Order: sequence, then C-alpha cells, then structure tokens
Amino acid sequence: MARLDEKALGASPKQINRELRNFSRAAQLLSSKHPRLINEHPTEWIGIYNKDVCISDQTLEGLIQKLKEHGIKPNDAIIRFIEVNKRKMIL
Repeated sequence: MARLDEKALGASPKQINRELRNFSRAAQLLSSKHPRLINEHPTEWIGIYNKDVCISDQTLEGLIQKLKEHGIKPNDAIIRFIEVNKRKMIL
C-alpha cells in the first residue's frame, strides 16, 4: 500500500490534526449554544472558529470579507445562518 505524504495530503499530519480539533470545537459550540446564538445573532450569518463566534454579519458576503480581514480562511470556519423560527415540515 502506498504511504500518503504531506504533498498528497496538502498539509502535515500535525497541521491536519490541529485543524480537525479546531473544527470539532467549533461544531461543539454550534450544537451546544444554539439557543444563545439565536438570542445574540438573530437572522445573522455567523463564523465560528475554534470555540468562538468570531464574526457575524447580515450578509454571507460581508461575513466572508470580515473573516478574511481577521486572517481566518472561510474554509477553516463553520459558517451558519441563525434562523429565529425553524420551519416545521410534515412529511
């Protein structure tokens, strides 16, 4: 079996591990703090990086621009629109 190297992975194993841990912490924040996020950022786009809601904006384009201005790659953050009223679907 061929061994994957950094070139094939696009990053070192250490860097990949760090990015996965940051993503995991951000996902935990999103799932555990969703009611608080609704109160603090209703009808806004939020960017979560590591364990913080680091950026919010009314538009997705504005959020992405702000992330870049703060040196955060949009692909490294969890981006989510916070809806106040979830739609109920009956299937």
